[in-house]
Amino acid sequence: MKKINPVLKPVALGIAAVMSSATFAEQEPLTIYITSNAVMTVPQTDTPLTVELDPKAPQQPIPASDGASFLKNVPGFSVVRKGGTDGDPVLRGLAGSRLPVLLDGMDFHGGCSSRMDPPTAYVFPESFDVVKVFKGPQTVAYGNGNSAGVVVFEHSMKALETGVSGDASVMLGSFGRKDAVADVQATGDQAYLKTALTHSESDNYKDGNGTEIHSKYERESATLIGGYRIDNDTNVELDYVVSRGEAAYADRSMDGSQFDRESYGAKLVKGNISPLVKNVTARIYHSYIDHVMDNYSLRADPDPNKFSVMKSTEKPMGLDSVPTLHWECLMP
Repeated sequence: MKKINPVLKPVALGIAAVMSSATFAEQEPLTIYITSNAVMTVPQTDTPLTVELDPKAPQQPIPASDGASFLKNVPGFSVVRKGGTDGDPVLRGLAGSRLPVLLDGMDFHGGCSSRMDPPTAYVFPESFDVVKVFKGPQTVAYGNGNSAGVVVFEHSMKALETGVSGDASVMLGSFGRKDAVADVQATGDQAYLKTALTHSESDNYKDGNGTEIHSKYERESATLIGGYRIDNDTNVELDYVVSRGEAAYADRSMDGSQFDRESYGAKLVKGNISPLVKNVTARIYHSYIDHVMDNYSLRADPDPNKFSVMKSTEKPMGLDSVPTLHWECLMP
């Protein structure tokens, strides 16, 4: 192997030193500020790979307009942005089918093969009660192949005495941002009813250089959940969700002119079945995704000679049953 001995040229070093000193002489003195305290806000976790979040809690910098914007505040998540909303969530560099998103137990995918409408595009975070993130493939409760993890958005009925409760929020921001959420729950001796309404919209925003970005959107949804407690160990629940939306995208030549979703399902929970089986949860559901993309309805002065429109639909449905066991009964 040939050995190479580096040779330093004194003339070159001298010229570099003169140029470097001249450059530093022209710059203003650099002032460094050091603070003694740093405040970090992170969700409290019982296990390192499981995170449980409250989507109704205050968020920074502003409440999220969709599921991906909500998840990007979780360590390990990033978002592939397309415009003002409907980004594609990425967990530790993995996305798509490696990161399934479940809405109240429903596993479904968007209608666009180019990820114009990932599952989180149909999520209105503040309308849910809890968000669970399972990082990595450790859990098998939601199927296999989840190499990145699993995200679960869920509604939960608050433990209330007979009565009515609810919460609402309104948010106004720059570039025409307007969000409104209303959530009401009524509980009787055996029956309960929960409804949630959301609306979110924004105009095109401007970047730091003052350039207007093609990114406006408008989204709205309605959720209705009703249940009946047959006895202390048996509960039946029905749910219906409908949402509408449209979004302009700056990263491609076409926009999402229609994001329509309609879902309905039923759930049965039976507890104290045997000394071994703690409870069994059975669920059946059906969803319909209607997605339309075009290059003219959300754009200013489109070329009528180049109009293009495409439509895609998705009809996910499923049936699952999940038992929960008393593991101590299996221990010797």
